[in-house]
Amino acid sequence: MNPPATPPGPERRSVRITAQALTQVADCRRRLWLGHHTRPQMAPLPDHVLVLRERAREHEREVAARFPGIVGPVWRHEGSLADAAAETLRLLRETRTPILRGALLSADGRRSALPGFLAWDGDSITVTEARLALRPEARADFALQLAHTRALLEEVAGLTPSRFEIVNGNGETTSIEPASAARWESVVHAVESTLAETSEPTELKGHSSCKRCPYYEHCWDMAERDGRIELLPEVQAAHVPEYHAIGVHTLEQLVQLDPERLPAGAMRGAAKKAIVVAGAWVDKRAAWLQPPRLPEGPLVWFDLEGDSQGEKAENPIYLWGIALEHGGGDAVAEAIIAELGPEGDRAAWERFVARAGAILDEHPGARWVHWDGYEPLWVQRYAETLGAPEGFVKRVQAACFDLKRVLDRCVRLPLRSYSIKHVAPWMGFEWRNPESGSEWSVAQFHRARLTEDPAERERLLAALVEYNEDDLWAMRAVWRWLRENAPAGPASAAAAPPA
Repeated sequence: MNPPATPPGPERRSVRITAQALTQVADCRRRLWLGHHTRPQMAPLPDHVLVLRERAREHEREVAARFPGIVGPVWRHEGSLADAAAETLRLLRETRTPILRGALLSADGRRSALPGFLAWDGDSITVTEARLALRPEARADFALQLAHTRALLEEVAGLTPSRFEIVNGNGETTSIEPASAARWESVVHAVESTLAETSEPTELKGHSSCKRCPYYEHCWDMAERDGRIELLPEVQAAHVPEYHAIGVHTLEQLVQLDPERLPAGAMRGAAKKAIVVAGAWVDKRAAWLQPPRLPEGPLVWFDLEGDSQGEKAENPIYLWGIALEHGGGDAVAEAIIAELGPEGDRAAWERFVARAGAILDEHPGARWVHWDGYEPLWVQRYAETLGAPEGFVKRVQAACFDLKRVLDRCVRLPLRSYSIKHVAPWMGFEWRNPESGSEWSVAQFHRARLTEDPAERERLLAALVEYNEDDLWAMRAVWRWLRENAPAGPASAAAAPPA
C-alpha cells in the first residue's frame, strides 16, 4: 500500500499523523487544528477522564497477561519515538516474541502508530487492541486506527497482518475488519489539509459532543460571544448551510427571520421553535411556551449516582439519594451508599427498596421528582437483576415525575444545555463544591474504592454525599422557580399517581 502524498500547502511545523489524529479529523476538524496550533488553550483533563485512563491501563495489563513471554511496553511515552520504532522493528525481524505497545514510524517520520499488541501466529502477525468499549465492532474510529497500523506495518516491516482483534471491556475478543485503504488515505489527506489551514476552523458540533472536549470552553465561549445560531439544539447541523444561504448567521438575525422563507417541512417547523429560543438568548430571559403542570406535595426528590460503565460495573448505582418533603418540616436528604463488591451492591438495593416502600406506603400520593429518565430506568434494571417485591417497580415508576421533561415542554432558556448543572445556576442555585458533577462523582467513588486509608475513604464518600444532596436541592430550586415565575394559565396540578 503506497502512503498518500503530502498535499501542497503553506510552510508549517512538522506534523506527525497518528491514529488519534485520524480519529479527531473524522470527528471534529476544529479539535485537531486546535490541538496542533494552540495547545495552551487546552483545559486540564477532568477527574473522570483520568479514571477512565487508569481503567484502560488496568484492562491493558489484564490483556497483556494472555500473551506468554510478552516484552514491553516498548514505547513508554518518553524518550525517542525513533528509538522505540527501531527496537520494535528489530523484535519483529529477529524474534517471535509478542510485543506490548510497540512503535511504528514511517520512513519520512510523518506517520506513527502505537499498536497495543503484536503477536505471531505461525508466520503471520496479529494485531490486538484492548478497549473498554463493549461493542468495538460498531466503532468506525477503531476500524480506522487499525487500518493505520496495517499501513505502517506493511510499509516499515513488509508485514500484512492476518487478523485484527479487539478485547472489549468484558474481556471478550472480537475480530475487526479495518477500514479500507481508500478510506484511510482520504482521512490522512483530511488531516494534512486541516493542519495546513492558516485560520481556525469555525465548525461547532452539538453540545453533547463538545462538552467533554478540552477545547469546549474555547469554542462555545466564542460561539456565545458571536451569537451564532449553532448554539441552539433546534438548529440542526445539516440545516446550518441553508440558514447561511439566506443570510442568517446570528441569533439576532434568526429572531427576525420569517420561517415561511424556508422550505416547507421539518426545517420550517424546527425554525419556528428556534426563533423562540433565539429570542430568549437575545433578551437573556425565559421564553414561555406554556404554563407548567406541577403537582402539589408531598414530594420525594430523587437522584442516583451511577458508574459510567453501567451494568458492567461492580456497583452500577453506588449512591441512592432521596429527600422526602411533605410539609412536616425541612426535607432531609438520605444517601444509601453501596459497599464495595457485589454483596454491597445488593445490600444497598435492598435498603433502598425498604426505604422507598415505606415512603410509598406512608405517602401514596407523593411524586418522586427526578431529572430525565435515569432514575426510573435503573430502578427497573435493578429489580430485574436483584429482584423486588411484587408491584414495587410499577409503584415507583407511577410516582416518578420527570422535572426536565416539564421544563422542556414549557420554557426555553438562554442556555447551552438543559443539564441540571446548567439550569439550576441560571435560577440562582449553587453547588457547595463548584467542581462537582456526575463525572467528578464517578472519580470520587473510584478513588474511595482504591484507597486503603479509612479516613480518606470517609472523606471522599462524605464529599460524594454532599454533592448528591446538592443535586436534590438543585431540583427543588428549579421546581420553585417554575412555580414562582410561570405565567398565569389554565395549567392545573398534575394528577397524583395511583395508590
